Amino acid sequence: MLRHRLAARVLLISPSNRLLLFKIHYRTGALAGMCYWATPGGKLRAGESFEEAAVRELHEETGLKVPSVSQCIARKEFPWVIPDGERVLAIEHYFVVHAQEQQLDATSWSDQEREVVSEVRWWSEEELLACQEVVFPPDLPESPRIL
Repeated sequence: MLRHRLAARVLLISPSNRLLLFKIHYRTGALAGMCYWATPGGKLRAGESFEEAAVRELHEETGLKVPSVSQCIARKEFPWVIPDGERVLAIEHYFVVHAQEQQLDATSWSDQEREVVSEVRWWSEEELLACQEVVFPPDLPESPRIL
């Protein structure tokens, strides 16, 4: 049985209705060569709720502080390989946050985030639908209208 990796993900929407995605590109290790776009977010800490993790991760990865997040709009469960090569069952909850600005701050990024995030981009709905690169979750471009 796979270990569960609980994570909170944030669909961050700009004032101009664009979705923030990070391009993750692993150059070394078990995931070397893997490249995809993903929403801000990350794993829960001990005793942390999905909502608390979403607020914390949003601040750490974008510099944006919010008092809370919306109700969970989606829950995904899928097998995944984490950077050290361990296979886990990823359990992710997704939350929508509407940003007041598009200015981001990466000063709180971890060393791993600095190593693997190769690009940060705000996407329009049209750009996301036309994207030929891998986007996680895979059904994000077809998800109910969030922008």
